[in-house]
Amino acid sequence: MGSSSDFLFSNNLSGTMKNTENLVVVHLSATAVYVVIGNVVSAKDIRILGVGQVKNSDFYQGQIKHRERLQGAIKQAIQEAEDTANCRVHSVWLTLATPELSSKNSAGDVRVEDDVVRAKDMVQALSNAKSRDLSSDYYLMHCCQQGIYVDEQDFMVDDAIEMMAHNITVMYHMMMMPVSSRQNIQKLLQSCDVGIDHIVFDAVTSAEYSLMSDERQQGVCLVDIGASTTSICVYKENKLIFTHCIATGSHEVTMDISADFGISMIEAEKLKKTHGTVDVNSVDPSSFFIFKPQGTNDEINIGVYNLARIIEARYIQIFTEVARQLHDADLIGYIDKGIVLTGGGSVIKGMIPFAKKLLKMPVVLTNTHPAISAYNHFDNDESFKQLNIQVNDRAYQTAFGTLLYSQSEQFRRSEKSEPEAIQKNRVTGVFQSAGQRFASVLKKIL
Repeated sequence: MGSSSDFLFSNNLSGTMKNTENLVVVHLSATAVYVVIGNVVSAKDIRILGVGQVKNSDFYQGQIKHRERLQGAIKQAIQEAEDTANCRVHSVWLTLATPELSSKNSAGDVRVEDDVVRAKDMVQALSNAKSRDLSSDYYLMHCCQQGIYVDEQDFMVDDAIEMMAHNITVMYHMMMMPVSSRQNIQKLLQSCDVGIDHIVFDAVTSAEYSLMSDERQQGVCLVDIGASTTSICVYKENKLIFTHCIATGSHEVTMDISADFGISMIEAEKLKKTHGTVDVNSVDPSSFFIFKPQGTNDEINIGVYNLARIIEARYIQIFTEVARQLHDADLIGYIDKGIVLTGGGSVIKGMIPFAKKLLKMPVVLTNTHPAISAYNHFDNDESFKQLNIQVNDRAYQTAFGTLLYSQSEQFRRSEKSEPEAIQKNRVTGVFQSAGQRFASVLKKIL
């Protein structure tokens, strides 16, 4: 595994980027490959140097559908980002969604030698948790530490290293994928001449971009509606406690429109964006428009209400499944701040009133993140203007969220359970969480 900042900047950039971290993110989606190159000054200052976007539909519902075409798209997107940032990429953070995701809240118990918690104890805790809950045919794709119980305390701490203790129990949220799928993705990226530093579930990185600290504290569910999947994650008291990925997204909405009106997928997508709404209550049932399919002289008389009902039906299915997942996990009562929507499938007209009425809870759309900005390293204004436009494109939010996640306390705490932590042996302060109420939530879910 390469360094997380393992790529080279050309001379005209390197002199201005000392003492900062440079990261590359590849986001695989069902509609495109996105690549972002960012200079991380701090968690509150991430400067985007270059981006790449190549349309491709060969990564669908977490599966590689056509390896050669997808490989070409990844290479091209990386090349676009390299050219904009004037650098060469060697390793990346990879973010994706897959319905193969299996997630679980787990715990690792460790008896502490010499009564002082060391880095090796944290590493052993994760190893014990994996032995307990990770089957041989699954790979731990992504793991978030929730907190640490020290001895018989009934609250958790965030960092126990150097604390006096006889025993510790480290709580984790583990996100797993089949070993075979992980191997296929790793080989795919290697064929593109880049290594993988980390694989992260895209709902978690989207959450890093989308959620405010008070939302995570009070309890919130992020719903990321993509083209082929809908990803869910739930936070309570700043802890990730639930993740899931549904094998349905906005692409199915387009398919429904295409089938009902007998038009192409491209035309159906255009129809959805220009005339579609998911809020049937906002539509005049007597309203119609004429649609002319390309390549024919035919005219189709389309009722706006009928179109809305087609769209509504699929979104009802998606949100009903989201609600079922939350209900089955007994989490409805813990998401006081309701639902935050993100992803391309969430921006259709009428989404907020529709979702509020259906779910009977607060629903909001995500906003842009203030820490993300375009960095002007160009010798002409037009290039910077173009990068600025791309930085404000919602399509890149998951990739930008990955950059933010790399600087988060969540990631830094979780890193201490990785084997590399024994060598790094970084010691940070101890921060107590208001963990008593959260502990009861975990015990209920486990």
